[in-house]
Amino acid sequence: MDRNVVEQQIREAFKGVTLGGGVSLCQAQVADRYGEGFTEAELSVLVHPEITDDWARVPFSDLDSDCIAHLDAEGLRYYLAPLMLSVIEHYEAGSMRVIGTIGALDPRSAHGETRFALFSDEQRKAIGYFLKALPELVNLWNEDAKVASRSLRTYWDRFL
Repeated sequence: MDRNVVEQQIREAFKGVTLGGGVSLCQAQVADRYGEGFTEAELSVLVHPEITDDWARVPFSDLDSDCIAHLDAEGLRYYLAPLMLSVIEHYEAGSMRVIGTIGALDPRSAHGETRFALFSDEQRKAIGYFLKALPELVNLWNEDAKVASRSLRTYWDRFL
């Protein structure tokens, strides 16, 4: 599969998606640390200058997070496009960003399919193509390849 085609499918499918009332990456970080290291005032406000209305503008440094598992369905829908694109562009075997992104698409994860409920058919198709193309686009670490293949086979394949 052509990398540009896969990237374009992702961009088109997720165009216009905003965070809405979903969990942001900053909020996911707080959840991951049980609020440790944050003052009461910071926790009550929790308005990190995050971009929540245009996922295409979310900086890579914000995506390089180990807190993807704490995103809810809205948060995953918002951040998934830039996360998938970052995996294609900056694959790093063993990084929590990569593990979290690929793991978030596994229907056997702790969340099951519940976080997939908000995806449109077009988004599900783009995710399926991403998982199908990924082994051809990057040299996947063995465990990432297993999870991507299993996720495609057990859930996302039906949308292609």
